[in-house]
Amino acid sequence: MYNLRRFILKHHFVILFILLEVISILLLARSQNFHRNRLVSGTNVVVGNIHEMGSDVGGYFHLRQANKQLAEENALLRKQISVVTDTATNTYTLLDHDTIYEYIPARVVNNSTGMANNYIVINKGKVDGIKRDMGVISSEGIVGVVTDVSLHYASVMSLLHSKSFVGVRFKNSQQLASLRWNTGNYRFGMVEDIPTHVELHKGDTVLTSSYSFIFPEDMMVGTVEDPSVSSTDALNKAEIRFATNFATLRHVYVIHNLHKPELDSLKANFLDK
Repeated sequence: MYNLRRFILKHHFVILFILLEVISILLLARSQNFHRNRLVSGTNVVVGNIHEMGSDVGGYFHLRQANKQLAEENALLRKQISVVTDTATNTYTLLDHDTIYEYIPARVVNNSTGMANNYIVINKGKVDGIKRDMGVISSEGIVGVVTDVSLHYASVMSLLHSKSFVGVRFKNSQQLASLRWNTGNYRFGMVEDIPTHVELHKGDTVLTSSYSFIFPEDMMVGTVEDPSVSSTDALNKAEIRFATNFATLRHVYVIHNLHKPELDSLKANFLDK
């Protein structure tokens, strides 16, 4: 209260001037229709701009909630129907309804792309049903595999890891191959173990194979960037451009294969024999 009184005493001339100006404008507006209309019009513009700014600010703070709702809706849609995106031709292919997969939306809270072994941290954990060895995808393509899980978070070995290994196939030839990351560039990976008789062209689509228990079949992986023909009779390689841009990764989906325990059990029995 003391500071307020000091402020008024110090600036009383300025305050008095502003007060008289406001009174003058109000008296002028009341006595003349033209001035009153201009004042009302100007006031509406100012108030409208203030409301618009308030709406924009409120909308910004609600973006996180809106993104969360959209991610949950997309996860539900992915569960109901599978869609394969071909980034080379910008076409979409609808797959048969497959109910053995559940999609859990998550947000990336930490991510690396410049190291030899890169990891991603997501904001979903044990309480959300996340377990080790679950696949992780984005709206663009596959991302990686869950390696460690805490109560509320999980770490993901991204494709940008020296120990990352994914079974893939080429869409045109249906040829199986192996995907590794040894390029040092977050946009590119290397497909290996390609038979020499398989013809590859730049832009050919690379998808997940049907033999993976982690990723559903025909998930987008990337497109061939540079086919490499071996000078010997050895298997060929091909550099591919990842469909997922790991540098801008924000929202992902964790894949829960409901039949994976059964498949793992059968696989273990087969290896024991």
